[in-house]
Amino acid sequence: MLIDLHCHTKVLSPCSALTPEALVRAAAARGLDGVCITEHDALWPYDEIERVAAEMDFLVLRGMEVTTEVGHVLVFGMHHHHPAMATLDELYRIVRDERALMYLAHPSRRYGTLPPDDLSTIFDSVEEQNGTEGMLQNDNAVRLARGLRLPGIGGSDSHSVREVGVCATEFNVGISDEASFVAALRAGEYRARRV
Repeated sequence: MLIDLHCHTKVLSPCSALTPEALVRAAAARGLDGVCITEHDALWPYDEIERVAAEMDFLVLRGMEVTTEVGHVLVFGMHHHHPAMATLDELYRIVRDERALMYLAHPSRRYGTLPPDDLSTIFDSVEEQNGTEGMLQNDNAVRLARGLRLPGIGGSDSHSVREVGVCATEFNVGISDEASFVAALRAGEYRARRV
């Protein structure tokens, strides 16, 4: 299964031009099997994600892209957004308390504070393939992922139709809902791909 794990919609990310319906149509046209909506510092309610998935007859998952002092972090398996997540220490504590997973998004971008030298002390892995990054930046992310617990993921970081599905994550197992998605991530049953 091929799923774009980094997508934004204008519902909760004002920087995006995509409606959920336009996102799904673009993903289906590109041959993807699903999308994960990862809004900036916001998490879709589960029933709303289920409604969009049912209406579009397409796999729609949820995650979030959390802004911290070291950059953006993709989080999967959380049930709520917590305002305290704005610092990496608190994000790490909350993610571990909820048995969720966290991946450093587009790790070649530099922000105010550098991430720890040993990324494996904090992150489960990194986003290896990001559709808005160049080849050099993605190659650097591949190198960073080698020392982490899990393989790197892929996502388009889409904010417009043309960006959807440029990068994605290929799963070796079937994904049908949020529980099977998080289980597959936890098991490392995937690889990042440029589509």
